[in-house]
Amino acid sequence: MKIRRDFVTNSSSSSFIIARKEELSERIKQIMVDFVLQEMMGEKILEPGSTEEQIQEIFDEEYIDEREQKEIRNALKAGKAVYSGRIVYECCDDDYAGLFEKLWKMLEDGGGEEFVTIDGDLSY
Repeated sequence: MKIRRDFVTNSSSSSFIIARKEELSERIKQIMVDFVLQEMMGEKILEPGSTEEQIQEIFDEEYIDEREQKEIRNALKAGKAVYSGRIVYECCDDDYAGLFEKLWKMLEDGGGEEFVTIDGDLSY
């Protein structure tokens, strides 16, 4: 059950309650890092060893402008992989809530007794 503790406006928000150990274990930290890498850092599209044909194909498919092409080439020369992703704002509320819910589930499943979701219903 949701309890409103302050003035309720016409905004889209939802509260949650979690319990966790104050100090995060290395296991919990790794789960969080893995989650961010998997869910929030995009998909690898190019790597330093990519051929010129692969690079040009990505530029053409993704409609990458000349300034970004130059920055991508510089990143590749510096030994960095290039990742790409999208955020769809039309459904962002559900996507954002889904990220929290998925992270909490991963922390509960992998963190043992270190993390518990008490009220994780983010519907509003």
